[in-house]
Amino acid sequence: MYKARILVVEDDPASRFLLAMLLADIGHDVVSTANGNEALRYLYSEDACDAVLSDIVMPAMSGIEFSRLARDVRPGLPVILMSGNVGAMALAMESGTLALVKPVSRARLVSVLTDALAN
Repeated sequence: MYKARILVVEDDPASRFLLAMLLADIGHDVVSTANGNEALRYLYSEDACDAVLSDIVMPAMSGIEFSRLARDVRPGLPVILMSGNVGAMALAMESGTLALVKPVSRARLVSVLTDALAN
């Protein structure tokens, strides 16, 4: 897997930090945001990213809503949604988005990112 820039969208500061550290340890560059609005501002900027990892259950804007808007801003950008909530995971899969169950294991994260970045 090549070194990619991953945009992390996670409202919980501890989870955001741990996910960013895991991604950096795997060898990726990481940009972190605390919500969908911050992430959309990043996507509207000229800064690049190769994939997005977003929590599903967030205040103000869900990860599913964010993923729809992200696809409008950057068509083809892989968006991977994460949640520990089974109902939220079902919604993510129904929306046609890649999904990861929290807590995220290193092996599963590498596998899903490899698939997402290969497309």
